Amino acid sequence: MKTRLHISAADGTKPRRFKIEAYNGGLLPVDGFEHPVVVDLQGLETPNNVPILIDHRKEVEATLGITDAIENTGSALMLGGLITGVSELVQTVLAQDAKGQNWQASIGARVLESTDVPEGQVVSVNGQQIAGPFVLATRSVLKETSILPLGADSSTTVNLAASAAAVSKGEKMNFEDYVKSLGMDAASLTPEQQAALQDAYKAKMAVSAVDMPVEKKPEPMAAAPAVPATAAAAASVDLMASLRKEMAAEHRRASAINAAAGGFHDIAATAIEQGWSVEKTELEALKRQNAQQRTRPTSFSAAQGNGDQTRILQAALSVARGHNVEKSYSDAELQAAQTQYRGRVGLQQVIIQAAAANGMPIYAGAKLHDGNLREALQYAMGANIQAAFSTVSLPGIFSNLANKELLAGFEEEDNNWNEISDVKSVADFKTHTSYRLLDDMEYEELGPGGLIKHGKIGEESFTRSVDTYAKMFSLTRRDIINDDLGAFDDLRTRIGRGAARRLNRLVWTTFLANHTTFWTTARTNYIEGATTNLGTDGVGLSLGVKAFRQRKSPLMAGAEASSQMTLGGRATKLLVPPELESVAEALYVARNLNAVKASDANIHANKYRVVVASELSDSAYGGGYSATAWYLFGETLNPVVTSFLNGQRSPTVESADADFNELGIQFRGYHDFGCSQSEYLAGVKSKGAA
Repeated sequence: MKTRLHISAADGTKPRRFKIEAYNGGLLPVDGFEHPVVVDLQGLETPNNVPILIDHRKEVEATLGITDAIENTGSALMLGGLITGVSELVQTVLAQDAKGQNWQASIGARVLESTDVPEGQVVSVNGQQIAGPFVLATRSVLKETSILPLGADSSTTVNLAASAAAVSKGEKMNFEDYVKSLGMDAASLTPEQQAALQDAYKAKMAVSAVDMPVEKKPEPMAAAPAVPATAAAAASVDLMASLRKEMAAEHRRASAINAAAGGFHDIAATAIEQGWSVEKTELEALKRQNAQQRTRPTSFSAAQGNGDQTRILQAALSVARGHNVEKSYSDAELQAAQTQYRGRVGLQQVIIQAAAANGMPIYAGAKLHDGNLREALQYAMGANIQAAFSTVSLPGIFSNLANKELLAGFEEEDNNWNEISDVKSVADFKTHTSYRLLDDMEYEELGPGGLIKHGKIGEESFTRSVDTYAKMFSLTRRDIINDDLGAFDDLRTRIGRGAARRLNRLVWTTFLANHTTFWTTARTNYIEGATTNLGTDGVGLSLGVKAFRQRKSPLMAGAEASSQMTLGGRATKLLVPPELESVAEALYVARNLNAVKASDANIHANKYRVVVASELSDSAYGGGYSATAWYLFGETLNPVVTSFLNGQRSPTVESADADFNELGIQFRGYHDFGCSQSEYLAGVKSKGAA
C-alpha cells in the first residue's frame, strides 16, 4: 500500500520525516547479471546514517534526506529519517507526493561476498523459500537507498510524513499509529511488549489531553491533572528506554550470530532461537563446511561482474598503498577494486581470499589466528591447490605490490650517478671487454682509384661485468594477525632504497678510484695549480673550459692528422662537491649587470649546469675524494659505464611462504649490476689547488 505526503506543521520549525520499507527480501533484477540478486538481510551491514537519493542520482540536488532510524528484521528493511533536501528536484518530489504519486524504493548496496544458487535449488533466506537460479549476496553493505516511481522490488513503500505529530494538532492517535511512530510493528510485539507499550500509550494520551486546546471555559488550576501526567510521561520515557536497550542488545547478539554462521541460515536461526554462543555457532558452521567441502563465495561487483581477482586485488592493494595505478591497470579493474574494497583492503583479507580461491574451506567473515594461519598460508601460496578450483595467486599479488614498493623506494634515493655514467646491458655474468672511443673514423677523400680505407679502432680497452646484490625481508606472523599493511613500509625503505644506495655507492666509488692514473696531464684531462681553484672570479673555470676544448686523442696524433688531434666540443656540466656548491651556483646565475667594463662581467652565466655530489668529498668513497676538486663534462661521453643484467635498471622482488620454523611470508629483493671506469676523455678534472 502506498502512502502519501502529509503536510507539515504550520509553524514549520521541524523538517518533514520519511519512512521507507526499502526491501522485502525478495528477488532484485540487477543490471549486468544474468539472474536476479537476493540480498541476505542477515548479512547486510548498515551504517549509522544512509543517504536517501532520488533515482540513484549522486548529485547534491538529488539528495532527499538522511536516515536516523534503521530497522532490519531479517525479513525486511525499514528506514526512517529527515527530509533535508531543499533543491527544486526535491520540491517536485514532495509536490507530486502531495498530489497522490506513489513512490517505491530501491536499495544501493556494495556486495562483498556472494554465491550462485542454481536452477532447481530452493534456499531459505529472509524468511522466504526462494528457488534458483539467482545470485545470493551473503555479505553486503548498504550504501544508499533511492525513491523512484518504479523500484526493483515492487512491494516496497515510501511514506513522506510531516514532522509534527497528529496529537499536536489535537487529533486522536490510535495505538497502532503510536507504535509505528516508535519505528515498531504492532503485529510483531510479544504479549509483554504489547502490555508495556499500552501503558506508555495511555500515559502519552493523558499528557496530550492536558496540552490540547479546548473549546470551553477554563476550569480552576487545581483541577488540571498536571502532576499525574508528568509522572506518567516520565514512566513512559523510562519504559521505552528500557525496551530499546533490550532490543538493541538482542539485535547485536543476532548480528554476531549471523556473522559466525558464515551464510548457513538454518544454523543462524537455531542459534538465535536457542541462545547459542558465538563460539558454538562458529564451530557448527565449520563442521557443516568441512562436511560439504563448500566452495568459496564468488565476490562480484554490480558494475563489473566477475573479473580477474588476482588483478583486482593487486589494484586494490596498490590504491591502498598510494601507488600510481592508472598505467598499471585497466579502468574496469580499477572500478572493480574500488567497488569491492573501497581502498580498505587488508593483509588478512588478501590471504583469506587467496586461500579460499585455492580450495581451503573457510567461511565468510573468518579471521586469521594461530590455529589456521599455517594452513591458510599453504593454500594461499599454492601448496595445497585443490582440483576444480580457480586460483588467486598470492605470490603474484604480493610480488606485484612489493615490486611497486621497492621501485618507489628505489626512486626516492638520489640518482645523480646518472650524470656521469653511460648505461649498458649485458646478457650474462661473464666479463665483457669494451674499447674506448679513441678511434680514427673520420671520412677521408677518395683517390682516383676509389679505394676506401679502413678506420682504426682504438686499442685501449676496459672490462665490465655485473654482480648480484640482494636483501631479505619478511611479513611476520604479528604483521598478518595485526592486519598491518604498514609493514610494507620496511620493504620500501630496506629493500628499495637499500638497492639504490648500493648502486649509488658502487658508481661513485668506481668514479673516484685510480684517480692518479685515470686523470693525468698526459691524457689531457687534468689540470692543477693555485689558479685552478673554482672561485667567483671565474679564472679557474676558464682554465677548465680551455682544457676541455684541448683534449687530444693519442690515436689522432701524427703528421698526417695534425688537424684532427684536438677533440674540441662544448662542456655543459660542472660537477662539484658540496663545499663548492655555492660558488658553482653563483657562477651559473650571476651576470654582474652592474659591471663597469666588459672584463668584469660573468662570462660563464647559464653555461654550465651545476651537479652536486656529496660523495666527491667523502672519504668513505675512496682515495680520490677532495673538497677542492671539480670536473667539467659534456653530453656525449661519460667517465664510467654502469651495466645491468638484461637491461633491468630497477631491482626485482619475489615472495614465498616462510620456512617451516617461521610463520609469515618472505620477500627477497635482488639486483644485478656492475660499474667500470670507461672514457677518460669524457671530461676534465681540476685539482682546484696547487
